[in-house]
Amino acid sequence: IVSDLCDWAEFNFKLSLSDENGTTQREHLEQVERQIGHKPKELEPPTEFPTLLSHVWSAFIDLNNSRTMGFSGPNPITYSEIKAWKELTHTPLYPWEIEAVKLLDVQYVRVMNSG
Repeated sequence: IVSDLCDWAEFNFKLSLSDENGTTQREHLEQVERQIGHKPKELEPPTEFPTLLSHVWSAFIDLNNSRTMGFSGPNPITYSEIKAWKELTHTPLYPWEIEAVKLLDVQYVRVMNSG
């Protein structure tokens, strides 16, 4: 189920990449959808969002929104940042959930640095 979340997330990370004009891939494909009258297959995620892991996705989004940026793009989320976030928000996460957040982060950094 974690792999489903990672597949879904990677798909959405790629759709959020912007071109030189600041337009995302998602926006381009939604324009195509309006023109042709149906959703292009490129907008169909490889898997459905695994709702059982919505709390892991929410944790990643919270941490992602406060991440730092380096010269080459987003810096990875550190374990100390996760620990601080857990303590500040009083959000319990099991070790496997922390590892899932880290997997999402690795994908996010890779996709953002490749675009």
